[in-house]
Amino acid sequence: MKHPGASPYRRGADDGFVFGVMLCAMFFAGVYSFTAPILGIVSFAIMVSVPFVIYRFLRRSYLADSATTLLSSLWMQGIVTFACGCLISGLVAAVYLKWIDPDFMTERIREAIDFYRSSSWQSGDEMADVMERMIDANLMPSAVAMVVEMIWLGIFSGSLLSLLMALLARARGEGGKLKQN
Repeated sequence: MKHPGASPYRRGADDGFVFGVMLCAMFFAGVYSFTAPILGIVSFAIMVSVPFVIYRFLRRSYLADSATTLLSSLWMQGIVTFACGCLISGLVAAVYLKWIDPDFMTERIREAIDFYRSSSWQSGDEMADVMERMIDANLMPSAVAMVVEMIWLGIFSGSLLSLLMALLARARGEGGKLKQN
């Protein structure tokens, strides 16, 4: 077991590094899925595995402390894990979107415009026109602004998921079966 008796901040930071690498893999799989569609499945699989990974981190800590870890400590560990992981993947995403492929979002918007133009939807052309005006007026959000929003969304949703996974980690008790009241 890793770090028995360690603070939830230490455990969360250590787990956050691993989680950040996982989020980076999900980001790159998602980005490159536009050229290799199979990577979309990889990105989706990583996304679906997030609750299981967080549960495993929290359960490991709970068992390392002989099933005495407070719910608040497990929850805080999960929040710190998400914060550190999101900061790592956010930094990688910012570098990618700002310097490696600065036209990534514009290209995706242009693909959406083509999609809406070719669709038979009644408001498809209107939507395409709005997107074209957005590009022409240079109203695209900056890479940094998008990444900051991504980080905040990750931490917020991660805090909710961490609470649920912390409750589940404690509910299973020390032996692995759900506690009976």
